[in-house]
Amino acid sequence: MKHYALAGALIALAANVAVAQNPDLMLSKAERDSVLKTYHNRFPIWGRKAIERGFDLPYPVGLSVNGVWASQNIDITNLSLSTGANPVVPVEIIKFGENKAPVFTANARADLWLLPFLNVYGFGGHAWISTDVQLMEPVSFTTKVDQEGSYLGFGTTATMGIKHNWLAFDVNWAWTQPEKLTDPVRTRIFGIRLGRAQKLSGTQRLAVWVGAMKQTLNSTTKGSIDLSEVIAGGGGGSGLGDYQNSEWYQGLSSAQKRVIDAIAQRLQGIDPSDVTINYQLDKAVTDPWNMLVGVSYEFNKRWQARAEPGFIGRKQLLLQVNYRFNW
Repeated sequence: MKHYALAGALIALAANVAVAQNPDLMLSKAERDSVLKTYHNRFPIWGRKAIERGFDLPYPVGLSVNGVWASQNIDITNLSLSTGANPVVPVEIIKFGENKAPVFTANARADLWLLPFLNVYGFGGHAWISTDVQLMEPVSFTTKVDQEGSYLGFGTTATMGIKHNWLAFDVNWAWTQPEKLTDPVRTRIFGIRLGRAQKLSGTQRLAVWVGAMKQTLNSTTKGSIDLSEVIAGGGGGSGLGDYQNSEWYQGLSSAQKRVIDAIAQRLQGIDPSDVTINYQLDKAVTDPWNMLVGVSYEFNKRWQARAEPGFIGRKQLLLQVNYRFNW
């Protein structure tokens, strides 16, 4: 019941911070004329006009590799369970504590400056997650499940200059297919960044920024998992006692009792045999927003590197290497 968190692998994929034009970075007349002599790019649209006005455009096509580590909490509500081939039924008596989902993901991305101020991109990658779920009622225990999943997505970044600074708005959508979920996890990420770029020497540039990011994921998750992957068996059921004579157990339906019995017997080590648990639940990111700081360094027009930590709420770290070329 904890594989919903794979969407957390995508929280830092808004990885295309553009350096909008800073007056300090404007081309000189000689530089502009030199660029225009050999400029034959298809993209960005209106690229020649932008260069004629003194804008120092990046190469339009980029290929990058990204590594992302993130950790966030997930809220779980409206849990329904069943065993075997039985349909799921609500189990309101199960209450959760803190559910933490650290994740690492690696992905590749291609982007294109469609217009001088608008970039579009697509990405795909693989994620590895180790999720800790804390059960508080009717018995208290913590369980951990590891899993993997692949994802695809696309997004867009719009930029503008504000005197010597730049402002970028980014949004992307991704679909992740974890191992034990019936349907893909849909994720939307919105980011806003305010920064400044500085020319160092030649074509070398340094940019720094601050910003914020919001993650939204589809609320309903369905899937199946073997009980042995959640509960090792034995030693965790001391808090159950004679649960079958308790008031809360007597108020359950027969379908609900089958689920509770399977979990309780596994916890108490009474029945070590494996049982498939079907689940459906609603989930939400505990802290949808977090803050960002970042830095990027352009070695030249072709190669750039970037780092972006996130904090306050969701914690994350993005590392990126980008190669750009003309088209």
